[in-house]
Amino acid sequence: MIKKIIAFVILISSMSNYSLAQKDTLYLSVASSLYNVSKSLTEEWKRKNNTDVVIITGPTSLIARQIYNGQTSDIIISANRDWLLWMNNKELINIEEATLIAKNSLIFSSGINKGFYVDINSKNFKEDFINQISSSMFPIPHPSTVPLGIYAKEALKSMELWSLLESKLVYTASSQSNLKFISNGDALVGISYLSDAVSSPNILIVTKIDEKIFRYEKPTYWAAKINRNKNNNDYGFINWLKSKEAQRIIKNYGFETIN
Repeated sequence: MIKKIIAFVILISSMSNYSLAQKDTLYLSVASSLYNVSKSLTEEWKRKNNTDVVIITGPTSLIARQIYNGQTSDIIISANRDWLLWMNNKELINIEEATLIAKNSLIFSSGINKGFYVDINSKNFKEDFINQISSSMFPIPHPSTVPLGIYAKEALKSMELWSLLESKLVYTASSQSNLKFISNGDALVGISYLSDAVSSPNILIVTKIDEKIFRYEKPTYWAAKINRNKNNNDYGFINWLKSKEAQRIIKNYGFETIN
């Protein structure tokens, strides 16, 4: 009998220790253009926190709708603020608590062996651009829902290229699928985020599209807690994203820091 009691106490003790050793889990929904950097960020963060991280990724429009439809998530990091406004209207987040964590730029990108070049500051820029892509399609994420597509349409309109390219447009699902379309050689040139091009060995950065010259809303990334989180706790991750340590990682992936 005594042996059974001792065994029971040991079992309970071991179960208690196992429970204490178990890690919490942070469910992080991130825009597809943030997937690579989010892996590095979470790996660094986990070194000092007893919390596992599950990353869910996709176009901002998709991950926002997934959360609305019940997807488990503690934090969303979107590629623009408009979708957070949509989530705020659905009472999924508090927009006033959303935090800016990074910025980005748009570029014209091409496959590394395509030999595409234009001088974006030349007076003949439009003519040169259209002449070079006369036999090529032009990929763009859907401009009604996908942040890169929204930004790209604004930039192309500012460059007076939108109406000239409309017949050549191929709509893609996300910034990553758009980049793949270009890197595979399915198009001579397209618009990408600078951060996506920096991390792709098969992409050539043709030229940056300066938002100070060509008017478009600068791409920004915002983090917000999901209201359905029962503990209303992001484990300090959003605040950490503003730290020098996190911002250094963000910069290494071709993003602009907030500092």
